[in-house]
Amino acid sequence: MIDTLHFQFLAVHTLFQRIFLRNLRKHYPELLPGQPKVIDFLLTVESAYQKEIADACLMEPATLCLILEKMEYSGLVKREKLPDNRKNIVVSLTAKGREIGTFASAIFAATEDQVCHGLDQSERHELLRLLKKLYINELGIQNETPLQ
Repeated sequence: MIDTLHFQFLAVHTLFQRIFLRNLRKHYPELLPGQPKVIDFLLTVESAYQKEIADACLMEPATLCLILEKMEYSGLVKREKLPDNRKNIVVSLTAKGREIGTFASAIFAATEDQVCHGLDQSERHELLRLLKKLYINELGIQNETPLQ
């Protein structure tokens, strides 16, 4: 095992994603990469502009646009222009998308339990606190200066 922070970040991310996707695809093999993240986000906000989804899911707008097109075609989301704002498109889950999202939420929770096995509640809270801190710090750095 490589004992560096970056390797551990990559390893845990890969492990989490592998477990989650394997379990999700047993029931919904048609889901494509990026779709579970979008579904999870839309479950929490009901509807959002495409830019809000891209920002929240850490995706490039062009990538999200392709993902949403496939999700709309599959009946997972609906996109509509609001009467008072014809420029921006609002995206929301369909009943099918919410059904898959509810199932995916349970798999996310089970995957968290599996990956965090051996950590007590206080360690889980501390891990979450530290990860949030890293995320917020990185957002601040990205907004201040470009990566070199």
